Amino acid sequence: MSAFLTATAFLVLVAVAAYVIHRLGLQHADRIAAYRYSTPRPGRRGRCAPQPYAAPRVRIPAG
Repeated sequence: MSAFLTATAFLVLVAVAAYVIHRLGLQHADRIAAYRYSTPRPGRRGRCAPQPYAAPRVRIPAG
């Protein structure tokens, strides 16, 4: 009888731990979904297509 109660208590403990881990995983997934990693910060270049290289302008003095 004692072994049966011990096994039952162990299974209940495992089930509670699995439920807590499941809930923590859902909270973590909600936080990740709420935070947008792909939005650029103000003042920084975005992740758009690369721009072509702009050659430096050379001024030739007239004269």
